[in-house]
Amino acid sequence: MKKIMKIKGLIFLVTSLVLFGSCRKEVKYTSRTSLDNKYCIDIPSGASQDESNTEVMNFVDRKSDLFITIKRIHEATIDDYIGNNCTNTDDSFSYDLIQSSDTSSFYRITKGFDNLWSAYDLYMLKKINGNNYIIKVSSDLLDKSDMINMVDHIYASMKQKDEADKATVTTSLKDKVPSLVNTYSKSTYSIKYPKQWQVLENLNDMTETYIGYKPENFGFTVVRFKTDETLSQIHADGNESVRQAGFKIIEDKQTKVDGVKCYRQVLIMNIKGQEAINISYTFKKDGMLYDFRFGSVTTKAQEALAAEIIKSFRFK
Repeated sequence: MKKIMKIKGLIFLVTSLVLFGSCRKEVKYTSRTSLDNKYCIDIPSGASQDESNTEVMNFVDRKSDLFITIKRIHEATIDDYIGNNCTNTDDSFSYDLIQSSDTSSFYRITKGFDNLWSAYDLYMLKKINGNNYIIKVSSDLLDKSDMINMVDHIYASMKQKDEADKATVTTSLKDKVPSLVNTYSKSTYSIKYPKQWQVLENLNDMTETYIGYKPENFGFTVVRFKTDETLSQIHADGNESVRQAGFKIIEDKQTKVDGVKCYRQVLIMNIKGQEAINISYTFKKDGMLYDFRFGSVTTKAQEALAAEIIKSFRFK
């Protein structure tokens, strides 16, 4: 057990994801557009739009006592926003911080000494086209894991309304991304990579494989081990290690790899005045944890290549 905990700590010195929990309820979503036509976002279909303007969008679902707010803010961080806007003057309420990162804060609210009443406030920070937005999800009926999955979906769905420029960039990047002609195969999975890349195996006790291209100092490591702990537990254990290692989380979201839930995170560290970017993908299947980390990401083409490589991953 101690060995597993040590391994997890080392992994999350370079990889981790802030959102955790697993899908327990299927929630249907409807895409909504902001009143200033700046962004679109998925909102649970049962929630109706409440008082809104070009700065704030509000949605309410009375059946689940669910309140959702998307607000453009001037603050650069969640801590600054909460400090300036969410100070509670009612001593009968207690706010306990459950989880936090550079882009999220999850609070449990209780009332009274016996804590008979409780609710959750979940905040996430989204940056779109130079603007900062706070996404707040609150409910005293939904459980924590359902709310975390909900705010994660809402966060990932929020995009700039005008996608024309992005589509043009994506098309141009395809010409710069090399073809994935080689396949690396193990007993439980396979993954493709460009022809000129080299494979180095068993680098140390932690790293199963490194596959990369030395002239660009770009590639990815593979960490894989058996564990009884859930993906969400492993993720939660690693958050503090990420901060201690000096990384800053600039993007995190939930996605899928070969149909399995995956946490994707973009981490950045300042080394001697230069920014070093890592992109990690962490997922689990049949008791096996997988962690793929792309290091020294310096261009959009490399980021697109990392996405194509992960897309080629297949379980056996």
